[in-house]
Amino acid sequence: MANYEQKNGQFTVWVNEKYTKGGNHPYAKGKGRDLQGNEIEVTLWIPKSDKIKGFNLTMSEPYQKPSDGTQPAQEVPQSISEESGNSLPF
Repeated sequence: MANYEQKNGQFTVWVNEKYTKGGNHPYAKGKGRDLQGNEIEVTLWIPKSDKIKGFNLTMSEPYQKPSDGTQPAQEVPQSISEESGNSLPF
């Protein structure tokens, strides 16, 4: 099965080991290819409401970890009071 390649429009999902009923983790996770052949991650959620009879499906681009293990520093915006030299913004 190592030579198996997913076809466009097909997905494979597995039950999520971290899933707990009523928790914040999806019931199942998996990968597949959209209709254009792009790799997509999918998550299958069981709604918390008993009124909904079905599942919710979320599709997203595959997660990629930063290559060097650090995130770039984000610029902290200056407040209006720092720009004008006043200690009070009003």
